[in-house]
Amino acid sequence: MAHILIIGGSDAGISAALRAREVDPTTTVTMLVADAFPNYSICGLPFYLSGEVADWHQLAHRTLGDIESAGIRVRLNTRALAIDPASHTVRVQTESQA
Repeated sequence: MAHILIIGGSDAGISAALRAREVDPTTTVTMLVADAFPNYSICGLPFYLSGEVADWHQLAHRTLGDIESAGIRVRLNTRALAIDPASHTVRVQTESQA
């Protein structure tokens, strides 16, 4: 069984994770998100600040539940610090380690 690690929970990270699950539903997909807001559209921030978007939660295209229900494991508040392709490892820092 394949295991894919996605670093980043923005639109590109979510798209890659969803596509991996679409291509092979048996693939284990884990996504590292440096903060607590997966799929949060920072590009929409001016709309929130101007009042055009009343609730900042609306800037997220998908909720954490939506992502997890697609079979994607999400690790919030987890920052990738170093990638070692030769050993297939990623050194991470969690919020509790900061």
